[in-house]
Order: sequence, then C-alpha cells, then structure tokens
Amino acid sequence: MDNKPAGFWIRFLANLIDGVLILLLAAIIALLIGDETFWNYWNNDVDTTSESVANFFYSIIFVIIFTGSKFMGSPGKLACRIKVVNVDGTQISMLKSIGRFLSYVISALPLLIGFMMAGWNEEKKALHDMICKTRVVYRDQ
Repeated sequence: MDNKPAGFWIRFLANLIDGVLILLLAAIIALLIGDETFWNYWNNDVDTTSESVANFFYSIIFVIIFTGSKFMGSPGKLACRIKVVNVDGTQISMLKSIGRFLSYVISALPLLIGFMMAGWNEEKKALHDMICKTRVVYRDQ
C-alpha cells in the first residue's frame, strides 16, 4: 500500500470527466447513425428508457473494460492520474471490475452516501471499494 489513496473530490472529477466523455461519444454515434431519439431526449420528447440503456452500455465500456485492463481506470481516472487496484496494489481482474461496477448501485442507495464515504474514512474507500476489496490511489508520479 505505497500509493496515496485518492479522496472524494478527485474521484468526483474523474467521474465528471467520464460523464462528459460518454455524452460526447453518444452524441457522435447518434450523429453518425442518424439517431433522432438521442436528440429528442434533450428536448424531453422521448422516453428515457432507451437513453438509460445506451448510457449503461457506454458506462460498461468506460468503467468495466478500462478498469479491468492494464489502464486500471476509466479515461476520467487516467486524466486525474488515479487508478483502481486490489488492496495489495495489484491490477484488478475483469470479473472484479464487473462486480465493482454492479456494486455502484449499492453505493448510490440511499442518497449516494456510499460514494461520499470516500471522503469520510482514512483509507478514502467508497462503499463499493469496501465490498470488492479495491482501492483508488494516485498513480506513481
């Protein structure tokens, strides 16, 4: 455990960057395939179910695949110079990355308190990190 734990705000920034990137990716794909549903969503003219499915798909690419790979984090985490590791500092598996992604639901309920826990404890762990035995730490400088 040589790496310094990443706290709430840097993790928040990483998630914000991911959200913007996912939105841009979705807009580019919608433009390329002529998906009017995407654009109607912003005018409140469409059911949000299809948009939620698309966001879930993009989130899987960003979060699960990037985090379970040699990158050890989503593009937002890469930009913020942080990474997701096992408690011993090693790379997490793709299976653990999937479990970590699914446990975000538990962190989100109620009122996102599970995410906020990263700002309250000494190890800077969110609830999903505790569940999956992972840590978010700064990359070596």
